[in-house]
Amino acid sequence: MENEGQGTGAADKVQIEYGTEQRDKAAGKSAAEPTVEEIKAQIAEKVRADGEERAAVTPSEVVFALVPGSQPDRITAILDEMASDPRYEDIKAITTASGIVFFVSKLHMAPEEAFAKSRIEEIKIMLAEKVREGSRDRALLTPAAELYALCPDSDREKIDSILEEMQKEAPYADIKPVTASTGEVFFHSDLYMSAYYALVLSRLAAKDPCATIAAMVRDESRIYPRPTCVQIFMEKPFDIRPGDLKAAVEATLSKPEFRDLKMLVHPSTGGVYLYSDRYMKADTASAIMDWREVGKDANP
Repeated sequence: MENEGQGTGAADKVQIEYGTEQRDKAAGKSAAEPTVEEIKAQIAEKVRADGEERAAVTPSEVVFALVPGSQPDRITAILDEMASDPRYEDIKAITTASGIVFFVSKLHMAPEEAFAKSRIEEIKIMLAEKVREGSRDRALLTPAAELYALCPDSDREKIDSILEEMQKEAPYADIKPVTASTGEVFFHSDLYMSAYYALVLSRLAAKDPCATIAAMVRDESRIYPRPTCVQIFMEKPFDIRPGDLKAAVEATLSKPEFRDLKMLVHPSTGGVYLYSDRYMKADTASAIMDWREVGKDANP
């Protein structure tokens, strides 16, 4: 007769088998660091693959990242060992004029080509750092003219081509162009500056306060929607002087191309607002103005 209880314990007890790495992780153990020989092999594999598959040189930071901890002394020691090891005699370092180091495999790239590609990569790094510095430290757009000046030995067409290429590459994905109404091209890093703020700055660069005011008012009416208090134009980044603001608003409203812009004046506070009737109705704009001027303070 079959024992009905047979196998019950086995069914109740379920074991999940892990691979070595998963077992170590579950037990709180860290995976073993690669040996020096494994690190050498990984470096060589990466440099050779970049040359063979992408016809590219390998930036030093990519190589250094393969060394756990990336301690300078250890990196230097490993690279020195590779330089004297016949197995890695094809792996060479190239130092550019600015001191940036790249690695290349002679198996997949001739020295002349390697030097030329290193120079292009050096330019990309210089351009990206200039743009990021402007966005991060000064909250300013970087004009294309300033980028051309970084590379006086290269013509503008070549720099334009490099900038276009950078926009398709992951290390420089944050570098974005924005074009002012004058046609002047600027760049910013979206790591430190939003695309909308960059757009506002590009409008200011055109030095057309009427167009800047109109664009801002239309944006706020369309996006939020809300009317725009004109006092915002005395603040950064607009910085219209108080004595000039009234004239700038009146000039904007008088232009036929901005006929969709309308002005509201709060009856109690005298606050002045603008809105675009393309995107907002007058009663909605008036209600929002009233809330901002008196309702908000009365209902904290």
